[in-house]
Amino acid sequence: MRTISLLKEDLQGINLAKLLSFFVLLIFPTFLSAQFKIGDSEYAGILWGENDFLDPEFYQDGSLARSEQDFIVAAGRHWKGAPPPSKASFEYEGKQIVNSGIFNNEAVALLQSADPKKREKAISMLEAGMRFDPSFFAFRYNLGRAYHIEKRYQKAILQYEYAIAEVPQYYRTYMHLGVLCELLNEQIQAVIYYKKAVELNQFQTEALVLLAEHYIRTDLKNRAQIYIKKALSIDQNSPDAKLGLARLEIMGGRDYYAYKIFRNTDLYDDQGKKRPYNKKFHFYFAETASKIGDYVTAAKEYDELLKFPNDPFFTEFSLKIIERRRDLAKRFAEIKAADEEAEKEQQ
Repeated sequence: MRTISLLKEDLQGINLAKLLSFFVLLIFPTFLSAQFKIGDSEYAGILWGENDFLDPEFYQDGSLARSEQDFIVAAGRHWKGAPPPSKASFEYEGKQIVNSGIFNNEAVALLQSADPKKREKAISMLEAGMRFDPSFFAFRYNLGRAYHIEKRYQKAILQYEYAIAEVPQYYRTYMHLGVLCELLNEQIQAVIYYKKAVELNQFQTEALVLLAEHYIRTDLKNRAQIYIKKALSIDQNSPDAKLGLARLEIMGGRDYYAYKIFRNTDLYDDQGKKRPYNKKFHFYFAETASKIGDYVTAAKEYDELLKFPNDPFFTEFSLKIIERRRDLAKRFAEIKAADEEAEKEQQ
């Protein structure tokens, strides 16, 4: 299981109205102290806030971060080590659970395996944890993600709405709600959620491109261009912004230009760290590569996409179909290589 590897700034949105505090935020990671009462017992919630500029001696022992597969994992002080024990406990399958953070991380490990049986087990664990601690954001968010993967869309929406009530500033929750609303054909509500995600984190591009994709699907190209240009103005090297540009080219039937955009997009930053990006990037790159006959790249990109079986993309598109397309691309690559070799021998 991948644990804490992303910066806290990726996890929380930055309020533009508090822009003057941004440079302080880069120096001092922050989070919100919280006590919750369950029955007659109180325990510490492992949440974070923004712009609570405290000396490190005042920090709680617990922190949260996002895994590459977009689950929330708990850790100890400064996002290192094991999360602190809860001040109360609950029973699960005959065992006494004294640490909600560790219990959550165990459920996340099962979810990230993408095994259906393990996923059901993880859902059972998160449901039990949520009943014990309905205010623990990680339980709510991860349960929403799990329900989404299982295509239990209404249940997923309910958990995300509860998650918003606990941590209203986390922009990715609104992005997931937007995707779910689109799946349920609630287009107006989807746009509202996407715009809320943009409002909460104006230094990220993914929500802007989700908005653009919405307008591409509804054949409003000019409006889509507005949001793609806005994403490029934030980060002209953003894979999400480049995905938006490529989608416009595909929409216009210019597959080769889309292919060139994908080909020239670097998924790593100047420090060699992988950028956060929408995994649809690999799908559209593979599709355009196939159309222009670059089957080696197509197979590679399908393989990359298959590394993220828990991505929301796979609630819209079958994993088996992507595997089949990957296998076909590999076969076509072999045939093309054999034909080229035969041509060389004939010369």
